[in-house]
Amino acid sequence: MAAVLVIGGASGLGGEIAKAFLQQGDAVLLMDEVAPDGCLVDFAALDLASPDVGERIVQAVCARLGGLDVLVIAASAMESAPIHAWTAAMWDRACAINLRLPFLAVQGALPLLQASRNASVTIVSSTATLRGQPYTHAYQATKAGIAGLVRSLAAELGPDRIRVNAVLGGWLDTPLTRAYWETIPDAPSARAGVDGRIPLRRHGSAAEAAALVRFLASDAASYMTGAMLPVDGGDTAV
Repeated sequence: MAAVLVIGGASGLGGEIAKAFLQQGDAVLLMDEVAPDGCLVDFAALDLASPDVGERIVQAVCARLGGLDVLVIAASAMESAPIHAWTAAMWDRACAINLRLPFLAVQGALPLLQASRNASVTIVSSTATLRGQPYTHAYQATKAGIAGLVRSLAAELGPDRIRVNAVLGGWLDTPLTRAYWETIPDAPSARAGVDGRIPLRRHGSAAEAAALVRFLASDAASYMTGAMLPVDGGDTAV
């Protein structure tokens, strides 16, 4: 049984990931700003944009789990607006949640991960790492930054036997993606166009992404670190 911490995405992908680990018998703590309805796992509140998230994470893990084997960061902030409508506050919040939070979480949890016999970190990122998209400028920039962070963490923490990987989510049917579609004119036609270009011709599910996250934390992925793996129905392959 592993001790698992999932940060962010409680009402969407993060909640699905937490449930996947719980179903295989792991001890799971979910941290986010608001608990999802009908939360099945242990939950602790966390201000995702706070600069002291590392300290708060360690306090919660020590109190609730006693140790840590698996750290999953699924927090994401995405706003969509034409470039002229962007504000510094919008940009700064995206940077704080999408890029600073993963670094501070790993930094804070490092002593706990070093004590584990099978430590892993998985950052849930996006295929925005690999391709452009209009309007979501801060999301694009920060998700591209995650690629560099994963590489640097994998290089530094590998000697401590801590594996660091990223899951690049494509068009997944999550609350974050649904909120994006609500900002797009003629969303049904636009979404149909996106699905039409994806080889598997559909949006993916949170459960399909959660399965990959769970694999990366398992013994079967013991020689994988520094990887960025798309779960996108083949979208970035064509």
